[in-house]
Amino acid sequence: MKLEQFGNKICDMLREAMGTGYEVMFREVTKNNGVRLHGITITGKESNVSPTVYIDELYEEYEAGRAFCDIVYDILCVYKKNAREIQMDMGFFTQFAQAKGRILYKLIHRESNGELLAEVPYIRWNDLAIVFYYVFEDDRFGKATILIRNSHLAMWKISLSDLYETAETNMLRMRPEEILPVRQLIQEFMERKSYSAAGRSEMEIEEGVRTAIERNTAMYVLSNCERVFGASALLYSRSMKRLAGELNKNLIILPSSVHEVILVPDDGITEKEFYREMVREVNDTQVDPEERLSYSVYYYDRVLEKITVLR
Repeated sequence: MKLEQFGNKICDMLREAMGTGYEVMFREVTKNNGVRLHGITITGKESNVSPTVYIDELYEEYEAGRAFCDIVYDILCVYKKNAREIQMDMGFFTQFAQAKGRILYKLIHRESNGELLAEVPYIRWNDLAIVFYYVFEDDRFGKATILIRNSHLAMWKISLSDLYETAETNMLRMRPEEILPVRQLIQEFMERKSYSAAGRSEMEIEEGVRTAIERNTAMYVLSNCERVFGASALLYSRSMKRLAGELNKNLIILPSSVHEVILVPDDGITEKEFYREMVREVNDTQVDPEERLSYSVYYYDRVLEKITVLR
């Protein structure tokens, strides 16, 4: 049974079990870097909220021999436990005056997201794109984000420059930058046993920078206070400028993931290919495809105060 057939069969069984008061649909969702996930959305007749249960891992379990009826039963239990007949007032988002205080931005790879970028407002930045999202917290749903699309700009009657200025102001207030030595950060990971923002263990991160540390290279991690989509701190970091000045060196910037980057003082000796290989290894072995930022290495010139792709 192919995945699409698997999803549609789950929908049929859920419709039969839940009755006519629910709309059940199988859908494909495109995530960052073109990663495609498959889910089941269930909407109750008294709700305008449609939770999605992703089934890609469940399909792998089915392929490995798990009973189909057990999978359907688990989906049904998860929905009944977590979903409620809730009507959400979307006024907080439909009016720009109310939404503007929680609009932020993040960096994604431009070439890997061509399909997505056709539908969302964005600004080119080196080989990356600045895209925008709305973040909110609700007692019923927890933290959630809404990716801002071209249709939202039309609804709000604002320009791309208006959107960027709004997000830039909010980033400084809601996502202040954070820069730490790599060794200190690894120690924090070892104490906490996990890195929840990026979903990776301290051993995985340590492996990604092990070679450079063995060379006794000073390395720093740049992110934001939430350590979520923290690579965007490159766009407004003042600490990076201060660090380059204190070290009296330009900086090599290694894109660890969409959540953080690693800063390495340029010693003028290490070959560029060493850094490129390091980024390739980390991306290919340690970072989930959806969380990869770029395979490029970047360069911060402390005199020009400019970041470019390292050629």
